Amino acid sequence: MLEQLDCIALRTVKYNDRNSILAAYTRQHGRLSLLIPAGTSREAKRIRAICQPMGSFSCVADIRPNRDIYRISDIKANNLLNTSAAAPFRAPLTLFIADFLSALLREPQQDTHLFSFLSATARNLATLPAPAAANFHIAFLIHLQHFLGIEPDWSTFSPGYVFDLADGIFRPSPPLHNRFLPSAEAQIAHTLRRINIRTAPLFRFSRADRNNILDRLIQYYSIHFPGVGSTSSLGILRTLFDF
Repeated sequence: MLEQLDCIALRTVKYNDRNSILAAYTRQHGRLSLLIPAGTSREAKRIRAICQPMGSFSCVADIRPNRDIYRISDIKANNLLNTSAAAPFRAPLTLFIADFLSALLREPQQDTHLFSFLSATARNLATLPAPAAANFHIAFLIHLQHFLGIEPDWSTFSPGYVFDLADGIFRPSPPLHNRFLPSAEAQIAHTLRRINIRTAPLFRFSRADRNNILDRLIQYYSIHFPGVGSTSSLGILRTLFDF
């Protein structure tokens, strides 16, 4: 059955000489595998440009039962990300976010609220100013927690408490396991709950501090979603942003 889809591109892998498989997150069905051309024709190049990581597009898909890969047509871009030399920070940020989502979002399960959040993320990436770039991935990972049901219970915080990474709550003393943030880092985590695309430039971190925050966030996700960890794009992201 032919069906109109709204999509966010995540990752593309080569399938054969003629086609590649695009992992995309869709408004209608969650994650799907879509067949796109891998040739050198003008149309194939146009489609690949639209389907770059975190590209937002619409298409018509041939959705049939018992299939894992779907053919698509009528592909139209909703936004084209600017990852040119004029905005070099966008490429590693975009690739990291797309890689992280590809590892995280595995199921063909509809979630319109999550899709709306990812669409807004794609739009923000397309126009992201340099002052907001340094902390954009941190703001993204913190707000993504809400849509995945792992947002910390901020109401349990008090100064001097530790943060239990397994249970997602603040405690007056360390839990019996070792998956927790000490009180100083728990204080930072609580402060970061206010970060978003508008406030991101107000948070000033050294590169080392920013990378430590990123490590803790990835650790938190990996506890609640086993298999999510370092991505190939993470190393490049760690070298950026000294402001």
